[in-house]
Amino acid sequence: MNYVRCVDNRAYLHFKNEPLRNEPISLTIGRIYKALPLAAHEREHGWLRVVDDTGEDYLFPADYFEAVDIRDGTFADISSTVTLHLSPLLKGILQAEAAASHKSVSSLLREWVDEQLDLPLAI
Repeated sequence: MNYVRCVDNRAYLHFKNEPLRNEPISLTIGRIYKALPLAAHEREHGWLRVVDDTGEDYLFPADYFEAVDIRDGTFADISSTVTLHLSPLLKGILQAEAAASHKSVSSLLREWVDEQLDLPLAI
């Protein structure tokens, strides 16, 4: 998987007979986005296909982003908190699974996220 960090989000698209857009497009500067594979013609024209803040993938100018190398260890010391709301039944199941595997629920969830994203072990 490829990830990129947004470094620019100015509106760049203007169609004939439409008013000029002043609002930023659906990108947040500093946020990390997933980049998707490109067709050859998209690559040739300097585009990058990114899943933006709307959850949809769109083409953006490649210079709106910088590459993020998740294997270089840069993010190893950065931690963040995620809140997960579970039904009482699911919470009970997770606690039972964690106890059976001699792990905490948090550890079990981190392992599951790592497996689902298939990220390098350096993170």
